[in-house]
Amino acid sequence: MRCSRSARRLTCAAAAVSCAAAVAVAGELSTVALLAVLAAGAVVATAALARRAGAAAAPVGRRGLPWLGWLAAAVTWELATLAADDLPTLSDLADPVLASPVLRGGATLVWLAAGAWLVTRAGPRRPG
Repeated sequence: MRCSRSARRLTCAAAAVSCAAAVAVAGELSTVALLAVLAAGAVVATAALARRAGAAAAPVGRRGLPWLGWLAAAVTWELATLAADDLPTLSDLADPVLASPVLRGGATLVWLAAGAWLVTRAGPRRPG
């Protein structure tokens, strides 16, 4: 039995809002929030693997250099925080922003939307 596209989207949206609500209500670093995020991440990762998401996407090329720069900066910062105890980590810097339950739930929705976008990227080409 196949579900319509709108039914799948509605189910995914309901699951995403439920996850965000659990994260917002449960509080920072709680077991409930951790389990909600792990479950949602596992579903998105499983869907990506099943669909072979991104397999037919064009190579990124030079367009990816700015992203590589951001990644290198984040890794460098985190390594520097390991060497110097007085530097805050990226998660320490985000804590004041994510202290509000509404913003924490919103950040969870953005994280899930980014995962959904990655899953919908081009899969393997099927012979026509």
